[in-house]
Amino acid sequence: MADPERRKALADAFVAEFVGSTTWRAMLAVLEGAFPGLGMAATLSRRTDELWRTMDALDRKSAARLRVPAWLDDAGMVFDLSAQLGMRTARTSLRERPGRPRASRPYAGAFVIDTLDPLRYHRAVGGPRAPRDLPGEGALPVPPVAEDDDSGVVIVANLTAAGVRVLDSAALWRYAGQVVTGTLHESARPETRARVRQALWALRRVVLVDPDLGLGLCLQLDAARVPRCLLAFHVDRTEVAPRFVRP
Repeated sequence: MADPERRKALADAFVAEFVGSTTWRAMLAVLEGAFPGLGMAATLSRRTDELWRTMDALDRKSAARLRVPAWLDDAGMVFDLSAQLGMRTARTSLRERPGRPRASRPYAGAFVIDTLDPLRYHRAVGGPRAPRDLPGEGALPVPPVAEDDDSGVVIVANLTAAGVRVLDSAALWRYAGQVVTGTLHESARPETRARVRQALWALRRVVLVDPDLGLGLCLQLDAARVPRCLLAFHVDRTEVAPRFVRP
């Protein structure tokens, strides 16, 4: 990560695989629900080629666009939520605790967990819809019900719930693992432990979306199972398209 060219190559390779994937489509559906009225799913579906041209490398100026302090380490981007931690702890204590999160799997190869509104993606109206075929593609394959080898998860959460001041790639992966485990594991059903292990082992991409902060963080797990935060974005509710930043 000390080499700017290597950083760019890693980020470009991730974006090339991520954009258009089922995890990307799940993220678009989540953004549509988390930021209603902006039409971001339609906008980003049309502008995926533009993302390459508008994606900024992380520096002081682009970090300011994310609205949280950010810098680089050996695994990608790091984010400091110190300013939000105390404020959001106080606000959260005044709110009713949400119910148990549920995993929704409306896409082949990706699932969604909303920790803020657990039923949002389980309602007949308002949840993610199956994506339309992209030009040149056939219909997306639907995996068997018993299959759990998801390659991606999109988690809607307050990032301060991770319980740490600084979120690096390892902390983000730990938090994502806790959310997935807490969602899929049922203490009354010991067999769900195997399901959790299988789901975690299969994960290759993780997207965490914090609607209050307007912040999205995207992780990739490489072949050695090393998590790297290689893409981040901020949603300004006065604009249609998010601002993307890479290492």
